[in-house]
Amino acid sequence: MTGPQQRPDQEARNAADIAVLSDQLDSVRARIRELTLTVEGIAGTVEGQRDVLRSVENLKETVDQLVRRWNALFPPEDPDAQRFYSPITTPRFWQLSGTGREQAIARLRAWVEQVYLSQFGHIARKLPECWAQHDFCLTVLDVASELHSCLYLQPTRNQGLLSGQAELLTRLIPALADLMAAEGKCEHQRARQLNGVARR
Repeated sequence: MTGPQQRPDQEARNAADIAVLSDQLDSVRARIRELTLTVEGIAGTVEGQRDVLRSVENLKETVDQLVRRWNALFPPEDPDAQRFYSPITTPRFWQLSGTGREQAIARLRAWVEQVYLSQFGHIARKLPECWAQHDFCLTVLDVASELHSCLYLQPTRNQGLLSGQAELLTRLIPALADLMAAEGKCEHQRARQLNGVARR
């Protein structure tokens, strides 16, 4: 009697065991799918890193080319290579006062004395004596000095730079000088002229 009764119980236990194993198998399959996705993600990352490494290798070649070009333009053994144009902060003469204004004018005065008057001949002689009292003249001289620095403080010259230098000399500086000369026809000049007549 025990034999036939054991069979349904055994079958029930087997079915329960199979259900548990089936659940565990499903869980293992789900975990394998997750791991597969993770491995694929890692593989993609590794491939991406290969691309990054390739680009870094190309970057090294690019940097080497830039260094060669830089050294061609600015030879390390050339003492003048360190003296190339570096822009200054634009002075806002309409806002400057006190020490800041004095320093900006002193910089322009040094440029006028060392470069403008010695390099631009009869054109520079149009500069009114009272130029430092006119914001317009200060602004024009600031632009002229920066243009001059940009075009002349380069250790080598190319076609574009040469063209810019010619433009500065033949068109821009003469036009700027005329503008400053017109600005200098002011009460300062009239007072000087009256003083000159009075002294005679």
